[in-house]
Amino acid sequence: MLIISPLLIISITLSALYLVMVLYFFVGWLRLKKATEKMEGASDNRLPFVSILIPVRNEEEHIKACLEAAFKQQYPAHLFEVIVIDDYSTDNTLSVAREVNQRNLLVLDLQQYLGRPGEYSPNKKKAISLGVKNARGPLILTTDGDCYMSEQWLRTMTDYYLGNSFKLVTGPVMIKPAKNPLAWFQQLDVINMAGITGATIRNGFPTMCNGANLMYSKKVFVEVEGFKGNHEVPTGDDIFLMHKIDEHYPDSIGYVKSFEACVFTKPENTFGGFIAQRVRWVSKSKRFSDWKTALILVFAWFFNLFIIVAALMSFQPEEQSWLPLAVAGGSKLLADLLFDLPLTYFFHKMILLLLLPVIEIFHVLYVVIIGALSLSGRYRWKDRLIK
Repeated sequence: MLIISPLLIISITLSALYLVMVLYFFVGWLRLKKATEKMEGASDNRLPFVSILIPVRNEEEHIKACLEAAFKQQYPAHLFEVIVIDDYSTDNTLSVAREVNQRNLLVLDLQQYLGRPGEYSPNKKKAISLGVKNARGPLILTTDGDCYMSEQWLRTMTDYYLGNSFKLVTGPVMIKPAKNPLAWFQQLDVINMAGITGATIRNGFPTMCNGANLMYSKKVFVEVEGFKGNHEVPTGDDIFLMHKIDEHYPDSIGYVKSFEACVFTKPENTFGGFIAQRVRWVSKSKRFSDWKTALILVFAWFFNLFIIVAALMSFQPEEQSWLPLAVAGGSKLLADLLFDLPLTYFFHKMILLLLLPVIEIFHVLYVVIIGALSLSGRYRWKDRLIK
């Protein structure tokens, strides 16, 4: 006979809410129109000048490959420039970038503008602001120094921006290469983030975007006063700007659902680096002004925490003590599988679904641990201790 315990009731309730939340993301992603490579009204003779901004710190190993990919774009060479803004790198990033022989490359040293005191705090927002100030183009496209992209990236992002009435558009980002379990986990995690980003934007409720693949106009950046009001937050240059633009121009955020628009970034190779990166990402959520975004994050954290509690309670001698865990864990696995099916197909990574049952176990622990650690706001990133 089925025993209806209070823990089982909580499990059923939380599981139902989680299923509804994931279904909301799933429907949003399916409703998101796939971007074509060339949008109507975006012919070659109407292409604008685009300034690609790359804020960097300690990217000596990757900046050259990043720049090579940027300059291989299938876009008229006289209609784009690349601006690298170095944030007090302690390695040879600055010199490597300056050695790249390209006429439309501008390398800026942030230290020349902020002086020595700027060395001790994250300056990505200031780096982007400096890049925007020096940009010759009316359109800004940002990425990171450890990224590379296909030759159609710039054209696809620009065509989508021109073919719609959006003020800011973001595109997909993917981890590559992935040759070990930690990288596989990161790959599926980032794919899910990309899916939630696109889904919530399509549903008119933008929650996330990624500064590694972000386009907006210089005019709009100036109109919303850039990062004013958020400079004290070490991270969040992408999301805070998106929220400001969304507040000024409702329904003006777009997502470029095209694999040609995808930006590829390296995985974190160490567990410590991975944890620090995710804590950095989540720590900015405490400053979100939108309560609905915060509610989703808090609910997801409590649901995963409940799964851990249910797992511990399943060892109790009471009959059917395993049932709350089975309901919550099974619901999470099925819901995530439903959401991951179209996502992994889009990113050409359906092989990851074979690992999903194992990844789910670690994902529960990961969400709870990262959520707890992010409350302190302390982490080390790019050789800086952030407090």
